[in-house]
Amino acid sequence: MRAVFLAVITASFLFLIPWIAYLSVSLPTRRTVSNWRYAWVGFDGALIILIGITALCAWRRLQVFIPWAVATATLLCCDAWFDIVLDWNSDDLTGAIVTALVAELPLAALLLHAARKMIRLTVAIAWRRAGRSGPVPPLSRLSLVALTDEHDTQRGAGERHSDHRTR
Repeated sequence: MRAVFLAVITASFLFLIPWIAYLSVSLPTRRTVSNWRYAWVGFDGALIILIGITALCAWRRLQVFIPWAVATATLLCCDAWFDIVLDWNSDDLTGAIVTALVAELPLAALLLHAARKMIRLTVAIAWRRAGRSGPVPPLSRLSLVALTDEHDTQRGAGERHSDHRTR
């Protein structure tokens, strides 16, 4: 499965490079859209739902807060981007910039900071439970399997097998 995942994600990355180049020369500079209101109401509705779920997970101290916080922060950044870009030549540009700088981007930064902090805390706990000593490496250098490798080699194969079945 890892090989399939890596192939799909790498192919997607490589496909998007020429696709963006194509769009940059082929898309019209102006377009009238009949569903403008539905697009924004739908987007903001999704944003409200994500913020609500993220808040609920935070209040309940659930580990699943982390992906919800990242998804919410991503939508907040997208909202700021599209508000500013789409209001670029309008009287609403100042409001879009102020909203982005005062509300959307700071909230996104707060959510990403909290998610990172929760990941670091989770890794630190797992690091200690795996029997590792010393400082926990930065997330950017921590392997996905670093917390299981040493622990698994210290246990017997039979114990590992029976432990796996009981999880």
